[in-house]
Amino acid sequence: MNLAQIIEKNVRRIPNSPAVLSEQVQLSWQEFNQQVNRLGNGLRKLGVSKGDRVAMYLPNSPEYLVTYFAITKLGAIAVPFNIMYKSSEITYIVNNAQAKLLVAAADEAQKYVSDIRDQLPTLDKLVLVGEGAVEGAESYADLLAGGEPEMDMTECAEDDVVTILYTSGTTGQPKGAMLTHGNFYYNGELNGNYTLHVNDQDSFFTGTPFCHIFFVLTVLGPMYKGSAVVTAPRFFPDKALELLSRFKITHFAGVPTMYIYMLQTYLADPSKYDLTALRFAQSAGAAMPAEYVSQIEKSFGVGFCECYGSTETSSTCTYGRLGHGKAGSIGLPAENWEIRVVDEENNEVPGGEVGEITVKGPGVFKGYWGMPEATAQAFSDGWFHTGDLGKADEDGYLYIVDRKKDMLICGGYNIYPREVEEVLYTHPAVLEAAVIGVPDAAKGEIPKAYISLKPGAKAAEDEVISYCKERMAAYKVPRLVEFMDVLPKNASGKILKRSLRAGE
Repeated sequence: MNLAQIIEKNVRRIPNSPAVLSEQVQLSWQEFNQQVNRLGNGLRKLGVSKGDRVAMYLPNSPEYLVTYFAITKLGAIAVPFNIMYKSSEITYIVNNAQAKLLVAAADEAQKYVSDIRDQLPTLDKLVLVGEGAVEGAESYADLLAGGEPEMDMTECAEDDVVTILYTSGTTGQPKGAMLTHGNFYYNGELNGNYTLHVNDQDSFFTGTPFCHIFFVLTVLGPMYKGSAVVTAPRFFPDKALELLSRFKITHFAGVPTMYIYMLQTYLADPSKYDLTALRFAQSAGAAMPAEYVSQIEKSFGVGFCECYGSTETSSTCTYGRLGHGKAGSIGLPAENWEIRVVDEENNEVPGGEVGEITVKGPGVFKGYWGMPEATAQAFSDGWFHTGDLGKADEDGYLYIVDRKKDMLICGGYNIYPREVEEVLYTHPAVLEAAVIGVPDAAKGEIPKAYISLKPGAKAAEDEVISYCKERMAAYKVPRLVEFMDVLPKNASGKILKRSLRAGE
């Protein structure tokens, strides 16, 4: 098999239907496949072959998708990373993966790659996308122009690695998760057939970067069904709403922060946007505050679905069934997935009790690149340990309580920050909230809340604390509240609690 067979299947069936769209480029499936083949032939001439690692330093764009599938067709291994990365981050990933070639945006390559070439001993070639020059680099446009439009697809085993994705590195250096052709194909099939309610007349847009595991849901899922994928290099709430209107997009996916900002932008002037085509909104990457779910459905006129997964599970392993979801729940196990909630001794806990979520399924990764010990630690009896604390209700619906490492102990009581954050999100002035534990001489740790306010809203520390006291047990109430203009986030839009801890 080869993951790129998703593309060729659509070429045979719907060659002239739209495949990849942007403000500058519109490609049918046949045109898209020809560009993939042209670049693949060009990369082959540069020495790329099966099993080679090819790094990608590109924003969401048609060029990103062409590059990704060209690498895939060759049987090589794509190593994408975020366009916001700088030299030290690039050095680590390229060297750790022992990448042979790097395809990079010209501007960013000039700034952050040109001066570190001597620190990248395995990197033979650099290919630039866009205007600009780096000594010794090849041109993406030239490779595309000179490549033949037909190319044989390299046969791969299901267990062959298609992508190495580097985790965000919340502790220590990032780890490279090895994802296989089988992982991505079967989870693309899962998302296309079950999760997304998408078809070959639809169009899909996401605000999340393609270098994130969300790629399996937001690109491979739609493409599996023949839906068009709309690209934009960066997420901005007004631009996202503009694209939804312009392209009559039917499906949108993003992390909770994106929806929060889009709601604020949309509600300020709904007349600017036409969202009548939009019918499906999906969220993952972090827990969606339950307070926002009904606002999303009502304001955007959509069905809402929350999914759960991770880099190591190739995205989705649970999801909320459209029309049957429960606010705050990550849904039920996906097709062909098994989920257990276990205690510290790996015993399954009764329904309603909190434990660590462990999973089995076709998307579970092969292991961490070059890190056999870390790989072994991630598994127990064939189950992947997610590090997330959760519980199941009487109907089997799962709820994330918190990250295992985020739980704090205050005077002997376990406090799950997400539970406190859910209450904070119901405050009319609160736009975003994050709760961490800070040291306390008497209680060991106490909860501290970081809050950003809605535009024009006001709130004081004592008022927020009083609000929480009326709505939760006293030991859970934040003892400290700090207001920030913007909470720190990573490149995918997740709130960075480690940055908040570092400031303490």
